[in-house]
Amino acid sequence: MKSKWSILAAMVFLLTIIFSPLTYVTAQDASIRQPDKALCARMLRFGQEAYGRGKYLDAKEYFRKAIIADPASMKAWRYYDQAVIFGLAEKVEKNANLVLPDVSTRQETKTGLSPAAPPAPPKPAKSQQNNSGFKILDDEGC
Repeated sequence: MKSKWSILAAMVFLLTIIFSPLTYVTAQDASIRQPDKALCARMLRFGQEAYGRGKYLDAKEYFRKAIIADPASMKAWRYYDQAVIFGLAEKVEKNANLVLPDVSTRQETKTGLSPAAPPAPPKPAKSQQNNSGFKILDDEGC
């Protein structure tokens, strides 16, 4: 029983050693890659055109590509964030169940009947008469 655990521990140790350099090399490659400013500017232009036409989901994809081309571009991040919000609003407009599932957004009436009028507000109770001449006209509740 003890030998099975030691073999398992050795296998885990070897696999950890084997795959550790691969993640290190991958992390280095990402930092070596230079930002492509021209591609970022082109994707921003395409995204702005799509955004202007009201195609927010298409614009979001162009802005995402601009961010991949140049992750340090604050302009690309700003446009991407705005396109995400407007794209979500577009999805909600098409499908109201995304916000309030199983809840009707409008009141339905039965055929031939008008909706019931809301009940009248209750009348305030008569206050006791004060003979001193001092009356409270508006009570702010403090």
